[in-house]
Formats: sequence, C-alpha cells, structure tokens
Amino acid sequence: MGKYVVVPETDSPAHRAADAVIPLLKQWGKQYLQGITLSGAYAKGTAVSLSSHLDLLISLSPVPGLGMKSVFWSLFEFLTDRDLRPRTRNVSIQIQSQGMTVDLIPACRDRATTRNVLFNKRTGAAMETDVGRHVHLVTNSGRQQEICALKIWRERQKLDFPSLYLELVVLRALEKERFGQVADNVLTALRYIGGRLEQTMVRDPANEENVVSGDLKLAEKPAIAKAARDALYDENWKKIVW
Repeated sequence: MGKYVVVPETDSPAHRAADAVIPLLKQWGKQYLQGITLSGAYAKGTAVSLSSHLDLLISLSPVPGLGMKSVFWSLFEFLTDRDLRPRTRNVSIQIQSQGMTVDLIPACRDRATTRNVLFNKRTGAAMETDVGRHVHLVTNSGRQQEICALKIWRERQKLDFPSLYLELVVLRALEKERFGQVADNVLTALRYIGGRLEQTMVRDPANEENVVSGDLKLAEKPAIAKAARDALYDENWKKIVW
C-alpha cells in the first residue's frame, strides 16, 4: 500500500506542483482572492497517487453578481483558455501541473465564519460546508491507513465513490474497532460497505443539511456494495489493494 501513498512534505513534488499553479490562481481570483490552502486528501494524509496528488482550496470573497456555479465555471474556462485541459469533478477542477494531478476547489467564504460555499456539480447547486472541519476530523481519526487502503481499492475497481463519502463511511464502520489493526479494519469496512451502504444515510458533519450519501444515485450504490462483497471472498487485504 505504501507505494501509492502521497507523503505531504514541504519540498515534495506535490508542493512544487502547487507552487507552479498558484500564480495563475492569483491572476484568476484578483481582488476577491482571500487565500489558497492545502486541502482535501493531501491535508488529511489520505492522498493516494492513483487519484489526485494534491487539493488546493481557493477561498474567495463573495463575487458581486456571480453565484457559486458561475464562479466554478469561470475557473474552468480560465484554465481551458490557458490550455491546461481541466476536468471537472464533484466540487473541484482537476489539472496537471509538473506531472502531478492537482484538484482545485473554488469556494466563497464570509470572513466572519469558517464555512465555505462550494459548487456541487452532481447536484448542480451550491452547498455550504466547512472544509477545514473535514480535514480536522480525518487527521485526528487515527484511521488514515484504512482510508488510504479503501481509496486504493476504489481506484483499482474504478468505482464512483466520492472521497468525503468514503471517508465518513470508513469512520462510521470503524467507530468501535481497535486502532492499529489495519488489515482487520479494512475487512470490517468492506463488510460495512457491502451490507449497509445502500441503506445508510450519511450527513456532512459540518452541515447536517448536506446529505453526503445523496451524492450518489440509488442505482450507483449497489455497484459499490457488490464490489465490497466480492473483495471479501479473498480475505488477504494486500491482494485487495495490490
């Protein structure tokens, strides 16, 4: 599993990739830019090289006359015009920088709060959350290894399983499990996914109004549950995340 884990070091290739793209983001954000911070799986210690290497949260002041959807697509067009070949994901725009995959997350934030307003491409609507709280939750969970393993499994199986949703499911599945028994815990998480994913509602811990499990259609969940059950036929977890 270790060969896929992205190590968050200051002089890492991922950091250098971020440094290369930051001037462009400053050019796009102009006077509305509040800051650019490491976020997502990289900040949580759960990034794997099979998906994105680095996430950058681009915090903006509210832009007069532009809703979050327009802000999102404005960044997409800006990157397209500079031949960066962006790809849209759930709440981010993915580009390549110095051979690294970087996810850019545009967000508006009121300076008086820590909450972020993102655009969710799946629902087509803006959503209010707290990205910093998500990072804190995972980094203090003690479950990063299990989450990394499940992310490798997701990528290997080519499953459409949004990262925040996956992380919250793993944390719930392992609520009563001992720390340090990574192999057993990976199997426990797979059993939970195989048996309970389709029926369990998962809400955003930063905003109960956001139903994270709603990001997937009912028809998409059985494929994930079946893949988990199939993986359990071989209880050698190293083969599951080869």
